[in-house]
Formats: sequence, structure tokens, C-alpha cells
Amino acid sequence: MKPLIIILSAFLLLTLPLEAKKKKNTETTSYSVSIDCQHCVDVITKELAFVKGVRDLDFDIEKKRVDVTYRSDKVSKEAIAEKMRDLGYEVSIRKEEKEKEEEKEEKG
Repeated sequence: MKPLIIILSAFLLLTLPLEAKKKKNTETTSYSVSIDCQHCVDVITKELAFVKGVRDLDFDIEKKRVDVTYRSDKVSKEAIAEKMRDLGYEVSIRKEEKEKEEEKEEKG
């Protein structure tokens, strides 16, 4: 019985770092998008649902803002923006998002 407990404990300890690594690759980027109704939200949601790596979408129609949570090792923020442009929307990365990226580059 003791060897079984030791083996299970070792297995659990080895899988924890793998879980942490998965979450580390997740990023959220805010986009300014020319959306103005629920139909626009539905169209973008339907298209981005098939983009590998996209995990979550958050829309603010009043602010014309789309927040996309995605795995940076699977898809880039530019590829996500291009998908929305292909649907006919004007898309740009929000200013505060660009400032965060510049700060990250300065530190690293």
C-alpha cells in the first residue's frame, strides 16, 4: 500500500508544473473594434470560436471593445485581429495594451 501512495504522490507532484505552464501561456489582449450591435458580437464569436488557442471573449458594445483571452503559443494577437478584419470590422489593439507590451519589453 505504501508504494502505491508514494507513486501517486510523485505523479501528482510531477503534473503540477505542467498545469502552471499551461496557464502561463495565456494572455488577454484588448481590441478596439467597430462593433455596434449584438449581431456583430455573434458574428465575431462564431468566427473566433474556430481559432485554435482562443479561450475566452468579452465584449463591450458601448466602448466598442473586445477582450480576447488566448494561448500565445497557439495564436498571435495579430492573427486574431486579422480574423476580425476579414469579417469586415475595423480593428486595432487598444492603446493601454500597447503600453503594457512596451513596459514588458523594457523590463525583459
